[in-house]
Amino acid sequence: MKQKIKKLLAMFLIGVIVFSILTGCNTTKQSTSKNGKITITLGMHVADTQKQEPVTWNIVQEFMKRNPNIIVKIQGSDKDTHVQNMKIAAQAGELPDIFWMDSSVAPQLNKAGDLLDLNDFLNKYPNVSAALNDNMKKAFNSDGVQYGLPYQALVTGIWYNKSIFEKNGLKFPTNGTTYEELLNDVRVLKSKGIVPIVQGAKDPYSVWAFLIALERYGYFEKIDDILAGKAKFNNPDFVKFFDKLVELGKNGAFPSNASTMTYFQAKEEFLAGRAAMFDSGMWDAAAIDEKLGENVGFWWGPTFSDSSYNQKVKMDVPSAPLCVSAKVGKDRIKKDAVYKFLAFYYGPEAAKISYAGSVIPATNYKVDVDMSGKYAFKQLVEALQDPTWKSPMAQPDLVLDQAVQAQLYDSMYGAMLGLYTTNQALDKLDAILKQQ
Repeated sequence: MKQKIKKLLAMFLIGVIVFSILTGCNTTKQSTSKNGKITITLGMHVADTQKQEPVTWNIVQEFMKRNPNIIVKIQGSDKDTHVQNMKIAAQAGELPDIFWMDSSVAPQLNKAGDLLDLNDFLNKYPNVSAALNDNMKKAFNSDGVQYGLPYQALVTGIWYNKSIFEKNGLKFPTNGTTYEELLNDVRVLKSKGIVPIVQGAKDPYSVWAFLIALERYGYFEKIDDILAGKAKFNNPDFVKFFDKLVELGKNGAFPSNASTMTYFQAKEEFLAGRAAMFDSGMWDAAAIDEKLGENVGFWWGPTFSDSSYNQKVKMDVPSAPLCVSAKVGKDRIKKDAVYKFLAFYYGPEAAKISYAGSVIPATNYKVDVDMSGKYAFKQLVEALQDPTWKSPMAQPDLVLDQAVQAQLYDSMYGAMLGLYTTNQALDKLDAILKQQ
């Protein structure tokens, strides 16, 4: 009898062990929290999200108001620090649940297996998938893996102060204003002691309008061959473009302290009325409205008569992606919370918040926008609505890997600030590409 009981007990214990192993293999770690609440983290590329990315801040606050059981904890630092922090966090397996990532770095994290494939999210929320146009999804899809979704639409160009142009007898720039006309404006403004185009080179990525101009010299018709080693950055068309950057710099287009000025400092100079033009984009529309009101205009930058490529180029493309840590996929409760946040972020209510804050979301929802008081945003929207101006699929820098992207910024600012000749700037690009 005792032997039978022992045998039954042994079989029971073996069963318990096997069950534990099987269930352990098929159950992922689940998030727990006090009071039934769960916290998800959002890593941002600015130090003060409430001040520097107020639309995103407002979206987060509205989400938490509607979902009181989910807390969104924002972690932020300036862009370069943020990107470096995310690389370190990826190596340590400590990425935020959701985070903004530079377009040149996100593919590396995806390749390393650090990012969650968001195809599952899009399948579970088909309304969100439908609200994201194909180009918005394709931008961050590699071999069928949806490793990110656009943070916002990326619309860039040049803002200008109408009062400064009027007081100095200059016509307002318009879409179609030529490089020669811009150069004349630069010379007149410089002679009056006015900064023509304020730029902050300490944030080297802040060359948005000049990236549009680069496409007017056939960038996307050349870049595949260049990256494949079949052509060079130092080619006749790009030489013409970089010659223009050098010429603008020699004629005093940029502030004398541009090399030590950040993008945010450049923005403050423009808002204070101390510069005629500012290279930026839609994200600054609300701040510009507040400070300059009706005195602001917007254009896509100059056209070039020495180029045979399409000159009617605007920039309306996916911005850098929001990515999700792969670890989220191993935690059902956290994944559900992250999916709920993303569904709200890419939903119609968040789109309304975006438009109210003069930001164009990545989604295609039709939203009624009250344009009263939104002078800057209205100018930008009107420029976007001109069907004769076409946008490339991406901003030129966003199709490059990190090292080449960084060198493109350095070469452009180097030419603009008189640090490099045209050939030096372009040869540096070819040299860094050869090292990859």
